[in-house]
Formats: sequence, C-alpha cells, structure tokens
Amino acid sequence: MNWIISAFNLTSAAFIPFWGQMADIFGRHTALQLTLALMMIGSGLCVGAPKNGFPVLILGRAIQGLAAAGINVCCKVIIADKVSLKENAKNTSIFSFFAGMSYAVGPLIGGFLTNSDWRWCFKINLPVAGAGIICVFFILRTQLLGPQPLPELVAQDGGLERTQKFKARILTIDFGGQFLFLFGLGLLILAFTWGGKSYPWSSVHVVVPLVLGALLSLCFVLWQALIAPGRYLSRKLPLQRPTIPWELLTQRNMALLFYINFATGMGKWTPFKTPKKKY
Repeated sequence: MNWIISAFNLTSAAFIPFWGQMADIFGRHTALQLTLALMMIGSGLCVGAPKNGFPVLILGRAIQGLAAAGINVCCKVIIADKVSLKENAKNTSIFSFFAGMSYAVGPLIGGFLTNSDWRWCFKINLPVAGAGIICVFFILRTQLLGPQPLPELVAQDGGLERTQKFKARILTIDFGGQFLFLFGLGLLILAFTWGGKSYPWSSVHVVVPLVLGALLSLCFVLWQALIAPGRYLSRKLPLQRPTIPWELLTQRNMALLFYINFATGMGKWTPFKTPKKKY
C-alpha cells in the first residue's frame, strides 16, 4: 500500500530537473503537451489496473508522478517567461492559494468518489487532461516560447537537418547529472518509505539505500560543480548543459529557498501506515 503513494512521490520529485531541461531544449509547448499526455497514460493504467494486478497500479502512479513534475515545472517556467518578478510573485501566490485549497477539498471529493468506485479518483484526470491538451494547443501554443537557443549548438544549428538538430539537442542533456539525481533521491525516498514501517531503521534494507542515496546525492552536487563552464567535465562533454547551473547552487538566496522547500515538504509528508488487521 505504501507504494501507491511513494511511487508518485518518487517520480514527481526526482524528475523536476529533467523537465526544466526539456522545456528549454524542445520548447514549452512540446514539454507541456507531453506531460499532459503522460498524465492521461498514467491515469488510464490506474483505471484499467486489475484487482490482482497491483504492479500495474503502481506503474500508473509512477507515470502520474512523472507527469505531475512536468506540469508543475512547465507552468512555472511559462509564468516566468511572461510576467515580471513582481507579477510572478502574485501569480505564484494565486497558485499556492489554490494548491492549499486542494489539500482541503481534494480528500473530501476523493472520499465521495471512492464511495462510488475508487477508480473514479483516476478517471477524473482523463477528461481534465484531455481538455488541457486542447486548450493549450488552440489558446496558448502561439504564445509559448519554442526551443531555446543553446550556445553549445549556435555554430551547428544553421547547417543541420531536423533529425540532426533533434539528436544534437538530445546530446545537450546532462545524462550523468540526471542519473545521479534520480537514483540518489530515489534511494533516499525508498529508505524513508521503508524505515520504521516495512523494516526497522537499523535494518540493512533501510541503511543501505539511505547511505547509497546520500552518497549519490553528494556525487550529484560534485558533478554539477565539475560540469560548470570552464571546469573539467565541461571540457570533456562540451555539449552537455548542467542539470542545475552551479551558480544557482552557490547563491545564498537559492540555498535558503532549497532549504525552505525541503523543510516544507518534510513537514507535509506523513508516512502511510497500513492498518493492522484484527482477528
């Protein structure tokens, strides 16, 4: 039962940097449409999951988390593209207000839907995501920024065919950083999911992913330092762009924001405990 929640939390957190790069490399419209399509696929898997096919439900939840990370990132990127810093704060406040309302109203609506059929908790996403795809295409598409000019490809873009441009843009993805971030954060979430519930905190099942996750997370920070412009990895991998620019990781204000968001997330996170059966 833990994995119904944890699979979503894992992918929705681990793929945040990934979608930031996708929005730059392939444009806001393409990235946003892909996230909405993934939400429909994930919700469809959850709706169609057989009662004895628990892995299908968990896979659907993981894809939903992947899509949720993309929707969240793309919306914030689009707002940042279109408004000033002052208006950005106002828009962020509006989003935060409705997010807070959803935490209060969502479980209530979910309870009514579950009384009818628990699959309605996932069915409701299908028409909403479908309407989002249509609205984004016909209303927002012309207003969204396309693929961003990448300094690494400026000299090549003009003489490349479409397929070659696509391959060249794929090569700008920081695969090493994405791998370290995904598995480092994934192992940490796995340890926190199992610790104290599925296994004791002192168990090898908790200690090993906790230690490996922490080490991989530290390796991710080191990788971002080495792939910064002018550093060792940037000379070895000239086309790849850092997952998170090193100057952001070293700014005091950004460090405070990282800490505040981490502390807020930890404060809201409540472990799910499977009720004990009574005989």
